[in-house]
Amino acid sequence: MEPKGLDMGDYQERYQDYDIEVAVEQVLTGVKAHFRVLRGSAVVVDWRLVHIDSLWPTEHAAAEAGFRAAREVIDAGVAG
Repeated sequence: MEPKGLDMGDYQERYQDYDIEVAVEQVLTGVKAHFRVLRGSAVVVDWRLVHIDSLWPTEHAAAEAGFRAAREVIDAGVAG
């Protein structure tokens, strides 16, 4: 996981033949994360909300949850 761009809360990671982008936002009720999966410049899976189970997740924990969810989608073959 590495920061993407200038905005805090935006991360990217390469997984298999895909690029994963995760956006983490602070909201009134806590933290939420979204992910999308790209292959080159083509969007394979558009932004999806990730359910965060922990009561007080950190930004890092929310980002990891986003990457975990994206990897599961790729491993399931949905992104291919």
